[in-house]
Amino acid sequence: MKLSFKDIQFIIEAIDYLKKLYESRLNNENLDDDEISDLGNDCMFLEALRVDLEKNLKQVVPQNENSLQSDLLNLSAQNLKQSVQQLPISQRLVLVDAITESIRQELSLIQR
Repeated sequence: MKLSFKDIQFIIEAIDYLKKLYESRLNNENLDDDEISDLGNDCMFLEALRVDLEKNLKQVVPQNENSLQSDLLNLSAQNLKQSVQQLPISQRLVLVDAITESIRQELSLIQR
């Protein structure tokens, strides 16, 4: 299965939530040794899975951002739109995320 940037981000957030839940149970509940062992093993598995997903996330992001930026700046609005529409959905989601984040950063700078 090929996961998109957004898919991987969502799964990482879910893993983080589940790990916190397990850690909370370990700290706040009276558990027997088997339950403690199971939850501890699950936490380690989730952390390993999270690390692997973060590696995959870095592979989904465009590798040569400087080249991409110069290519995008040289396109007209119509050509840019046509180029983006030809990208797979996973790459378009990466662009949407990048544009959204850059707008948020710019707005936070303006509000200061």
